[in-house]
Amino acid sequence: MMETLKSATLILLVGLSFVQSYFLSYSSPNFDPLVQDEYVKTDRIGSQAVLEDLLFPDQVVLHLGNLQHTVLYRGTADYRMVVEGVNQRSLDGFRKMNLSALNINWDDVRNKQQGIEVKFRDGIPINVLQRVMQLKGEMPLENDTITKIWIFTKETKDEVRTVLFTDIPNLVYEVQKSDISGKDIERFVTEVQKPDASGKEVMIPYKTTNGDYYLPLKPITFAEVRLPFKQFTVDQLKRSFFVDPAITRNLSERDGSEIYTDAKRGLQLKNDQRWMTYSDPVAAATAVDNKEGLQENLLSAVQFVNQHGGWNGVYSLQKVPQRLLPGNQPFIFRQYYGSLPLIDQRMYTLGPMKIIVQKGVVASYERSTIIPDMSSISNKETTIIGGDALDEKLNEYSKKNSVISVFPGYRTVVNDQSMDLIPAWAVELRDGSYEFLE
Repeated sequence: MMETLKSATLILLVGLSFVQSYFLSYSSPNFDPLVQDEYVKTDRIGSQAVLEDLLFPDQVVLHLGNLQHTVLYRGTADYRMVVEGVNQRSLDGFRKMNLSALNINWDDVRNKQQGIEVKFRDGIPINVLQRVMQLKGEMPLENDTITKIWIFTKETKDEVRTVLFTDIPNLVYEVQKSDISGKDIERFVTEVQKPDASGKEVMIPYKTTNGDYYLPLKPITFAEVRLPFKQFTVDQLKRSFFVDPAITRNLSERDGSEIYTDAKRGLQLKNDQRWMTYSDPVAAATAVDNKEGLQENLLSAVQFVNQHGGWNGVYSLQKVPQRLLPGNQPFIFRQYYGSLPLIDQRMYTLGPMKIIVQKGVVASYERSTIIPDMSSISNKETTIIGGDALDEKLNEYSKKNSVISVFPGYRTVVNDQSMDLIPAWAVELRDGSYEFLE
């Protein structure tokens, strides 16, 4: 009986094998096609950058002596001359001290001595600043944030002193040794005061009340720009941020925004604001605690942008974490065109990039989806007020007592297929927000 059952089972298995072979040989398989485009790496639309490209002062103030000052803006020949000249000189030995211990009359230094103020609006950590300046010797362990570097001659002009100001009130570093000479400063001062080829005076004189900000004594001219643009497409963004774009799901929110997710990462598109927010909470939560420092996290942020759309213009490091604390570290990069930063009061549509890094891994990334078309720019010169007209405008400003800085910037007006960059006087308030005087 048992032998008969085994024989029957064997015959059944052999029969099933013949049937399977028949279908494999003669049937037409129905494969789901693989869409190759969904696995093609996104083309690099924006430019690539290294950290050094993003570290530059927003203003350089030259003190000429005899109560005279002038301000140099990024992109001008005089600005490049001074910044490159300072960056090529070495600053060696940093003595940390209280500002009052220097026993310096800063009003006299500002108004009577020739000197240079290299100003970083929101500050750069000193070990990051070392990437573009010749900072020598033992670096401070605290990695304080440097907001400006003031280099000035003493009354005899033979001796030069250099002081680094930090974001902590009254805390400064005095440089013990430098190869910047009084002749270097005098050369800068002489160059900026030279007339142009026609003999016309081109230097704009500025005034200040307390040194916090400087205002021109006459109107100044910048370019007003119309800039066509296109936008990142959904397919480009999906290919850039998701390993397998084919498995992403799409959700529509009540506010009109679209959310794409592969169950690990998320991408929110606010189409009416032309803004995107990428988040990767899983990667940040599982990142290895390798004691990444601020500079390493900053390098990770720059590399992430390089790999996900690029920079699409000129950017500078605007904000870094106040202090190196455990957890998330937010970095903000401000967009520039020519000499001026783009100021978007709503922090949407155009301007900044915000990146949050945790343990060397990007947890969040916000930016505009606009891609400026630099090949089709149209611009014209326009003048913004200075002198008495600017004083009057500032005195009429309702929040004058909250103003900590006044500077020229671009007001952005975004149209359907182009945007206008309009120079205007901007103010920075104590709460970190920005408004326009005009």
